[in-house]
Amino acid sequence: MSDASISAGLLWFAALIAALRAGAVTFGLTMTAVAMLAAWQAAGARGPAAVTRQSPSGDAALAAQVLPPSHRLPAAALAGAVGFAGVLDTRLAGAVVGAAALASFMVVAALRPRRAGGVTQPAGHGPPLPVLAGAGLLIRSWMQVGVAAACSAAVARYSLGAALVLVSAAAAYDAAAHLSASGRPPGLRGPLAGVTAAATAVFALTGLSVPPFAPSNVIGFGLLAVLTLPLGPALARPNTAPEIADGPRRAWQRLTREWAVRRLDSLSVTALAWMWALGLLAI
Repeated sequence: MSDASISAGLLWFAALIAALRAGAVTFGLTMTAVAMLAAWQAAGARGPAAVTRQSPSGDAALAAQVLPPSHRLPAAALAGAVGFAGVLDTRLAGAVVGAAALASFMVVAALRPRRAGGVTQPAGHGPPLPVLAGAGLLIRSWMQVGVAAACSAAVARYSLGAALVLVSAAAAYDAAAHLSASGRPPGLRGPLAGVTAAATAVFALTGLSVPPFAPSNVIGFGLLAVLTLPLGPALARPNTAPEIADGPRRAWQRLTREWAVRRLDSLSVTALAWMWALGLLAI
């Protein structure tokens, strides 16, 4: 399973490099497409089936966090809207994030199941979510991955070289964190190995004078990567389904339930920080 995970990561990195060679728009659209799939999977991670697997005894707190399957398509659409806006314009992306957050409340209210008389009824797994709680779960499903796609696209619009360094640092972090933590209980070993590999990648690539980085910028961007790369996977943890299988079934579960989320989680916070920092360089 470890070999399969590494192979999938290498294929993903190769796909991103190919998208970057095709241009900023192609790269941004690729990230947007993956963000849509990630939002679909993240919404499914809080679906009735996933919550039942996580707590077969019917824990009340978990049962209150069920996102109906009908919310998966809106989650994907909202993530796609945010990502595509990032392909076009950074300010537009910010406005779309706000509009998508408001739309989440309307989606949850519109999709609440009702009887013919207008009385809200349960829908398969306990009572329907309150609008506020449901909107929170829906926003959590699309926000991180949509913003990751939009910010990555914005970095590529500013500089394909910067986007190359960004995705290389994230790939190095993911590979090192996975290899060092595989088969071991959760701890600091994985993130520490990850940030070491990511910092090495940043310093190595920027040492090749990749524009727009000047020698004086290398330490700043390297520190941003070290500080922010571990935050993305931690924030994405609620958007992944609990693992219940071993061997090949576990690999299949990861592919169908969290592959896209895992492709974007490390990038999410770092892409936002680098977009902000590159914007300051342009001022």
